[in-house]
Amino acid sequence: MEEVLERLVKIKDLDEEIKKNELFLKNIPEKINALKKEIDRKNNQLNQTKNRLAEIKKSYKLKEGDIAENETKVNKLNQQIHTVKTNEEYRAILKEIDFLKNTRISIEEEMINLLEEEEKIKNTIGNLEKETKEFVEKKSREIQELEAQKSQIIADQDKKKFMFQDEIKKLPDDIRKIYERIKKAREKAICIVTDEGICTGCYTNITPQTLNELKKKNRFVLCDSCGRILIYGS
Repeated sequence: MEEVLERLVKIKDLDEEIKKNELFLKNIPEKINALKKEIDRKNNQLNQTKNRLAEIKKSYKLKEGDIAENETKVNKLNQQIHTVKTNEEYRAILKEIDFLKNTRISIEEEMINLLEEEEKIKNTIGNLEKETKEFVEKKSREIQELEAQKSQIIADQDKKKFMFQDEIKKLPDDIRKIYERIKKAREKAICIVTDEGICTGCYTNITPQTLNELKKKNRFVLCDSCGRILIYGS
């Protein structure tokens, strides 16, 4: 009987390993997708910074055009001022020139702000590119490791499932049928009981007499509460 009980423990261990591997395989796609999203976020951060630099240069160029247009308008008004015939027209032109000058000052301030932002980005973009490259390489390695683990576990699963079925076939017919019946009804069919005397399937206390019987390892024992197979293990 002790040999049968040892085989049952092996079946239990293989079953748990198979389930653990199945859970790991189930979670791998989610983990890989999460890593890919991290890579995308990091690349997007760098791209947004580069795009902002391009926007600054474009905006600066447009404002240079605004300054040139402003200057052209001021020059025209300065020429017109000599041809006006009334004080009202003269004051209107001066007001327009004053408005254009204030507009130019505002545009120039915006250009200074753009240059300052451009300088700030240029000073940091090199480090950001390096940081992004290192980050992407690290996360890409993690993805490759997960893919390698996946391949290894799939191969290992096939071996474990074969061993699991083979061990079940080696059980005596009566015990095999009992195991398969319990396994069909409950996810966990075999429970290890320690000196604490608790069924690890339903977490009820077993009697001292039952615990002593388990320690002898000469009988096939089921839990009185949940019907699972009980095996003593220190």
